[in-house]
Amino acid sequence: MATQITDSGLAGIMIAGLALLASCSDGTDSGDAIAAQCGSGGPLTGPGGDVVGPYMERTLVMSTGEKRSYLLRLPADYDPSRRADVVFTFHGSGSNMLQQLAYSNFMALADRDQVILVSPDANKVYDYSDNPLGDYWSSAWEANLRERQFDIDFIQQLVSGVQDEYCTGEFFAAGMSAGGDISSAFQCLQDSPFKAHAPVTYAYYNSEECRDAPPRPMIYFHGTADDVVPFDGQGAPWFDPPVPMLMQNWADHNGCSPEATEEAISPEVTRYTYNQCVSPVTWYKVEGGGHTWPGGAPFPILGLTTEDIDASELIWAWFFSTNPSS
Repeated sequence: MATQITDSGLAGIMIAGLALLASCSDGTDSGDAIAAQCGSGGPLTGPGGDVVGPYMERTLVMSTGEKRSYLLRLPADYDPSRRADVVFTFHGSGSNMLQQLAYSNFMALADRDQVILVSPDANKVYDYSDNPLGDYWSSAWEANLRERQFDIDFIQQLVSGVQDEYCTGEFFAAGMSAGGDISSAFQCLQDSPFKAHAPVTYAYYNSEECRDAPPRPMIYFHGTADDVVPFDGQGAPWFDPPVPMLMQNWADHNGCSPEATEEAISPEVTRYTYNQCVSPVTWYKVEGGGHTWPGGAPFPILGLTTEDIDASELIWAWFFSTNPSS
């Protein structure tokens, strides 16, 4: 069965345009159109032709016939004739696609820069009876220590579906907690649709899994008082090293020099930037920070949320302003 995308949730939503082949502009100042096999997705419109939103809840029918959910948000004043970059934002365990779309808070930035946002949902129903992490996987991404390819296959097919339907440029991945887990999983693939990665509060490096992946840009955030993913590492079943060791592993993988440049952003936040990298690596340590998204909505039960930096702004700049592939 071929991959299909169907709409649900917001009644009456349709995608404008029927052609499967469109010509789209590269977005440069010249405005020259380039021939490209871009999809025909236009503004989200209702039966009366009015633009609706702010997002569309959708279902992906996978090649296996399984159905998975995601949110897709086109930027305000979206122009289907111009190529748009795409940011995937992945939720953590126990959360969902709508909460992550709000928590990562990329909407205003996406409107400003004409970027498509996609927030997939990890919540699913599979037979996990033989997996000791079954209860966890049912609401989280199956990435590190995965025994199945359910979620990798889902995201790869979703990326293909978005490419088929819209005129897209580069794809980027950000994620909170277990969402950082799935971002890391794609960072470790030899062939990944994502140009750069921005996990928050969780990332991993498994040498056996990751060693053959090409270097890709990475920015990361972690609090020293995180009780969910301890800054100093943890044992079974995750076997996570301390965060500085984790980031040194990624720096080595990306061909960086051994020592990072340390810079105090505030009494609460320190930035570590590795030098002479094949592909750049930067991370932020939040002193006393909890299992939280810096600059995001506070969740006291998960610890301190610093207001000294805004992870959303920094991630966005990392993806787009700093040209991380250069």
